[in-house]
Amino acid sequence: MTLELLYEHKEVVEKINDEVNYQLVKDLSSSDDNFVMLALNFVGVVGKLTNRLAYNDDITTGVFKILRSPTSSIYLKKKSALSFLALLKSNHSILTEDLQRKQLWIQRILSLLDDTENYRLTLATIPLIEFIAKYIDPSYCTRLLPQVTEILYNCVVIGTSTSSDKQFPLEYTFANMPNPWLITKVVSLLSILIASPTERDSNSLLQTNNIDTELLNKLRKCVSVAIELGTRQGQDPMERIVQNTVLFSLINFASKLDPSDEAIGNSVSALCSLLASKEINIRYLTLDSLVKLCSSSGKPAIDAVRYKNLDMIFHLLNTERDSSIVRKVVDLLYTFTDAENVKIIVDGLLQYILSPKNLAEPQIKSDIAVKIAILTEKYATDINWFVLISLKLLSLTSSTTINDDEIWQRLCQIVVNNPSLHKLTCEQLVDYLCKKQASEAIVKAAAFLLGEYPSLVADKIPGVSLFGLFAEKYFSVSNVAKAMILTTMIKLYKTSPEIGSNVIKFFQLELNSLDIELQTRSFEYLNIIQLAKASGNVEVLQVLFEPMPPFNSKSNPLLKRLGSLPTSAGSATLINTSSTASSSTSVLVPKRASSSRSIGVPVPPPPRRSTTNDINSNIDLSEDFSGKDFYYSRQILAPNWREGFTRMISHKQGVLFTSSLIKVFYRITTPNSQQSYAFHISLAFINLTEWEITGLSTQVIASKTQSNPEYVIMNVNLPSAATIKPHKRVEQSYELSVRKPFDVEDSPILAIHFKCGGSINTINLKTAIGMTTTLVSSEVNPSMHLTLAQFITRWKTLSEALGRDGEYQISGIKLKKDFKKAETIGLEDGLLLLVQTVKRLGFDIVEQTSVHSTIFVSGIVHTKSEGNFGCLMKIQYQENGVANVTCKTTTAGPLAKYIAECTRNVLAK
Repeated sequence: MTLELLYEHKEVVEKINDEVNYQLVKDLSSSDDNFVMLALNFVGVVGKLTNRLAYNDDITTGVFKILRSPTSSIYLKKKSALSFLALLKSNHSILTEDLQRKQLWIQRILSLLDDTENYRLTLATIPLIEFIAKYIDPSYCTRLLPQVTEILYNCVVIGTSTSSDKQFPLEYTFANMPNPWLITKVVSLLSILIASPTERDSNSLLQTNNIDTELLNKLRKCVSVAIELGTRQGQDPMERIVQNTVLFSLINFASKLDPSDEAIGNSVSALCSLLASKEINIRYLTLDSLVKLCSSSGKPAIDAVRYKNLDMIFHLLNTERDSSIVRKVVDLLYTFTDAENVKIIVDGLLQYILSPKNLAEPQIKSDIAVKIAILTEKYATDINWFVLISLKLLSLTSSTTINDDEIWQRLCQIVVNNPSLHKLTCEQLVDYLCKKQASEAIVKAAAFLLGEYPSLVADKIPGVSLFGLFAEKYFSVSNVAKAMILTTMIKLYKTSPEIGSNVIKFFQLELNSLDIELQTRSFEYLNIIQLAKASGNVEVLQVLFEPMPPFNSKSNPLLKRLGSLPTSAGSATLINTSSTASSSTSVLVPKRASSSRSIGVPVPPPPRRSTTNDINSNIDLSEDFSGKDFYYSRQILAPNWREGFTRMISHKQGVLFTSSLIKVFYRITTPNSQQSYAFHISLAFINLTEWEITGLSTQVIASKTQSNPEYVIMNVNLPSAATIKPHKRVEQSYELSVRKPFDVEDSPILAIHFKCGGSINTINLKTAIGMTTTLVSSEVNPSMHLTLAQFITRWKTLSEALGRDGEYQISGIKLKKDFKKAETIGLEDGLLLLVQTVKRLGFDIVEQTSVHSTIFVSGIVHTKSEGNFGCLMKIQYQENGVANVTCKTTTAGPLAKYIAECTRNVLAK
């Protein structure tokens, strides 16, 4: 403890670091658990204070040895997991520098979750796994989905069920909730592993369409049970806090499970029922969850909030005294505003600002004003309402509690860009100026717009009176507004020369101003007027103060004030008014509002097209130089993987892999004969030992998951059980769809993880799905059968049309042992063996007796996206056990090579 405190000081670290490291390594390898425990405790605390420990390989290795050792006690494994996390946070390179160490160490760490009922170890391990998934590599952790789902289901569903035969251990229960700490940690991990439907670039994250249906239903069941628990009226305050904590974590996670509209509505109802809670934290967390739910789930959540609970939300806004909750209420209202409810929400927010009962912080009122300005601009379809609300908002700044120049400046941009707003806005501004107390924002907007368009209000107020209004307001505003008024006065003189004497006197008076800007501006304007009078040329004023052209700003500066707040709902009713907007505009308004005029503002530019460079700008590029995913490329295959791989090319079922521990069978079927590019692959795992195989999990890893992949893996069903009894079997299946041609060497990798007899095992096998797998024999499609004459004609046609582009040759293929006996049994028997082999691949044999040493075959390759391609192939057999293959296809490119390589794999040694 003393050393831990002293490590707060750099001077101490410099002097004792080496001695402490030596003692730590010694204690970590001690046979006394007490010494080991104290050393781990020191590493866990000091590892956060200095990164020196994390860069000491002896210490990191010592901590990991304790973590992975089967003889370590649960208590030491817990300590070592937390200590290793502290080291990893200081030095990510512990798991990133060495690829082999990364794979082995991460697999060891993940295996700690194989025992889903060891909650003590699980609670300490999940933060470490979450850190690995978030900052190191999520692809390793996706296989844990069955385990963590089982843990969550046991805690939330089985643990809270009164009718369950399996009782949850009381030692892990707190406030009548089974292991709430573990629940929140598991949900946090799941939120990282599972990508929501709106997340486009998910790297190695799981999508809901690739999650086993049974697991997805279990996760959804957990959410529904949490909602049910959260709506119970418990008497114990601590019990309510725990239930609500679980509810919030699961509801925030629910949007990733592609929930139904009914489920979303139930979630909203459960959350809204908590808005009446007397506890500030509960109300705040409820609002935060509602904002997230509305942003992620879209229309179903938004409709459930605004149609059923809008009155409750406004009541909370008007009665709440906590500023943080007020902000969250406003954020929620902003999130689900659209053209249909914008008037109701804006009026409610304005009432809040105007009410003397609401003593909110000035900054909160300022933020609300900004949101009102954005909402009115984005969704207003009534031109009069937009102008009235915008000016009313500006008039509220007289108390200086709201002083946002961006609001009046944005209004001026919109008015200048829309001629239809000029007259109405100017008339309204005159009415505001006639009041005794006009806000400075109103004065600034009036100075800008009435200076631009004074002729539009000439029938309402003459130039002399308008000059008098500005002269009256001049002495009650800031110097910035005064400078604007001086410019407005000379513009008024341009259109109303009769006020010249008044303007000159005013400028002469301001020559004595204490502000240098006002002095300079008055002096310059006075000289301009005198120059125009002396020369008799009034056009100089027209040139210097020509009308303001339309603004070409393409973004709303008010949006910068929103920070990371999610965008509001619905579609905006905006028009694009660029530099030519003064002549014509085009309106984009919903059908229900077609009779109203729309508000014209500059719209943001269209989204920039994503390029390859943009996709590959993430941390650790997702693809290697060959275009395959890095996670796929760095898999280390089992030593004898190719034997089963080759068998899988030519046989639809058989043994994929055999070891002393496990045997793997496969079977390939085509569910729909009309879709020869779609396959159902079934797997069976058989335990060959006398011990149980536990923690069985698998991954089916595609060579490419982004950027238009050649094939897609779907509906991956998990192994039917995580435990295999001695000499028993467990099954699994998945589907694969071939979209376009690819090399058989890029077939999916099956990663098998399990524990047996105390050893942790990982077996990586490549499952062969090649272009020959998509072939359909003439027995299924008789029209495919060719005669020798047809074969020769098509061969010549392909040669003339494509030349060498659609052809590939492989010479000198040494045949397998099965073919060696052809040397002794003769040419005919050897050819017979070749015929049987290519038939198994799916080729159709061309019957002929002209060329005895050559086999002619044909076939049609099927793909989903690029259609079907014809294939012709000649296999020349020599008596020395060597064959030459020549393949032609009806398309240029590498397809002929892919087919020839599949054939070579089957024939060669």
